[in-house]
Amino acid sequence: MSPRLTGAELARVLFRPRSIAVVGASDNPVKLGGRPVDYLKRFGFRGRIIPVNPHRATVQGLPAFPSLDAVDGEIDLAMLMVDARGAAEAVRATGRRGIRAAIVGAAGFAETGPEGARLQAELLAAARETGVRVLGPNCLGLIGVADGVVPTFTSALDEDGGLRTGPVAFATQSGAFGTFIFSAAQRAGIGFSQFVNSGNESDLTTAELLDLLVGLAETKVLLAYLEGVSDGPTLLAAARKAHAADKPIVAVKVGRSAAGARAAASHTASLAGEDTVFDSVARQFGIVRVPGTEPMLDAAQIFATGRRARGRRLTTLSLSGGAGALMADEAEANGLTVGVWEEEWQRRMAAVIPAYGSSRNPVDLTASLISDTALLNRSLEVAVQHPGTDMIAVLLGNASRNGHELVAAIEKAYRATDIPIAVVWTGGDGRAPARLQELGIPCYPDPGRAAAALARLADHSLRPALPAPVRPEDCDPAAARAVVDAVRAAGRTRLDEAESARLFRAYRLPVAPSVPCGDAEEAVAAAAGLGGPVAVKVLSAAIGHKSDLGGVRLGLTDPGEVRAAATELLGLAGEYGRPRVLVQRMAEGRRTELILGAKRDPAFGPVVVAGLGGVLVEVLADSRAAVAPLDHPGAVRLLRSLRAAAVLDGVRGGPALDVDAAADAVVRLSWLASDLGEELAELDVNPLLLGPSGEGAVAVDGLVVLSGNRKSGGQA
Repeated sequence: MSPRLTGAELARVLFRPRSIAVVGASDNPVKLGGRPVDYLKRFGFRGRIIPVNPHRATVQGLPAFPSLDAVDGEIDLAMLMVDARGAAEAVRATGRRGIRAAIVGAAGFAETGPEGARLQAELLAAARETGVRVLGPNCLGLIGVADGVVPTFTSALDEDGGLRTGPVAFATQSGAFGTFIFSAAQRAGIGFSQFVNSGNESDLTTAELLDLLVGLAETKVLLAYLEGVSDGPTLLAAARKAHAADKPIVAVKVGRSAAGARAAASHTASLAGEDTVFDSVARQFGIVRVPGTEPMLDAAQIFATGRRARGRRLTTLSLSGGAGALMADEAEANGLTVGVWEEEWQRRMAAVIPAYGSSRNPVDLTASLISDTALLNRSLEVAVQHPGTDMIAVLLGNASRNGHELVAAIEKAYRATDIPIAVVWTGGDGRAPARLQELGIPCYPDPGRAAAALARLADHSLRPALPAPVRPEDCDPAAARAVVDAVRAAGRTRLDEAESARLFRAYRLPVAPSVPCGDAEEAVAAAAGLGGPVAVKVLSAAIGHKSDLGGVRLGLTDPGEVRAAATELLGLAGEYGRPRVLVQRMAEGRRTELILGAKRDPAFGPVVVAGLGGVLVEVLADSRAAVAPLDHPGAVRLLRSLRAAAVLDGVRGGPALDVDAAADAVVRLSWLASDLGEELAELDVNPLLLGPSGEGAVAVDGLVVLSGNRKSGGQA
């Protein structure tokens, strides 16, 4: 068996093959087996095209071979146009011939049910046996736009017009819908370097394809259409490489679902459903997530220019005051700033526009622009010189009669600056927008779409550094391991609150002092020793949410109250096993409730979650997740990304909260989750009571559930 290809050599074989064999090639260019040969010829593939057909000496004018073994010379890539039942054997034949990669186009695999799943498992086994890297099955193949590497059977290549080359690469799990997007992008003037469909991802995943595409010099922007994530670590590796190379990944992910949280024991698991985790991870690693294909293509236009924004300040030039106002509204709604220009710069703009225009920003050039196209030249010259302008939007409409002159004015200004410029052109005959797109100048039919694209450009341009986590020195993984081992030895996977507190203390998470007690008199003595108001709680690993069962008593100061509460709750605890209670000193002062948590995500591994609301967190649905471990700046950003983050800075005259203390707790919890690795199922610190700045935070309840897997992800 040959070693499985990865990295640059795999990218070469897939995207720069010197020879491509089409197994099951048809002489009829309309049939599925004939299309790859036809397309490779038609689009000018410069390598060797090798049809394999045991019944013909020639296929579409090319010499054909009865089998792969009969082919002389090396073969880089095989496209297997055979049915699902023959695919595994075709891969084995590919491997025997020394071919390192194959595309399996057939459907009828896992997407069809149990029998198809069996065939797909057989296909993967063949790939593993031979070392052949498999793209598919159930995939359309790939399209190398610049050099005619088009081993595909998609009818998208039958559309009129040639392929538009450019810096955009597209990896998609969906074949048919992916080609719809590809065709729409071509019509919108967006040039591509590569299109590749991963299909069922028996071997090669979209994540690995993105990782390969990032490394291609001609690729500057990556698009991804995802129906799920099966290979989170590789996706994050691709995102890191893209982040470092300043190559945006713009992703549409469908299949929003919290199904994985339906049976969850903790708040964290229900908050951090599959889509919530992906959304947060995308934000953490700089993946530009968009809600649909139109925003994806809008973002591709602006990113393909290669320009970056220095800030979020937008200057708008418009022939209509109403259009300028709408653009300002849309820009502000998308997080951009449309600030009034300084008086000096207003005077400079006023000197070049009609007296009845407005130079404040949005700049109203008035309808005079239609007849005086030089007005656009003059105003753009001022706008690009304005030191407070990070981006420019030019709003035009109709104007087909003078469209050529207006486009020329925009092009002149565009070439004279590196400031991002987007045009909104509404109405007209469509020729001017098409010309702008040919020139590589982003053009949109609607102010809202332009504003959203510019905002995504600003977000990417100003993206924070990726996390560089370092475990705090005072963490004690060995102490945490001792807690886990004791629970495992007891035959349990769920920790009680006292055990959870010991686990948290091993990582120096701030936990309120508490004492486990087996009878009422022990509880009275514990309360006296702790001092101040105390809480008495049922202590049982069998109870997840104590308050739901009436298992908590708060604010107790009198020994008689403690004794009565303990007696009652010991009886309740006895219904679930060993009767015990936890006596805990209550946190003093006014504090805000947060929830911190962690879980093991099936795609991305350990993730940490933060939210506002304590027991109401699921009602408020205000939470964010991040891949663990996390550094302090990343933890602060996580907290400040909450929708109600303004609470952290104080409300209604209240003091600002101790965000640094909360962030420190997030960091420590993220390391605990990372070190527990596969042993962790889910974990809650709920609530974490956060005091005013400088007064710290304290955890007053916790829940930890271990998985059935004893393998540790780290030292804990």
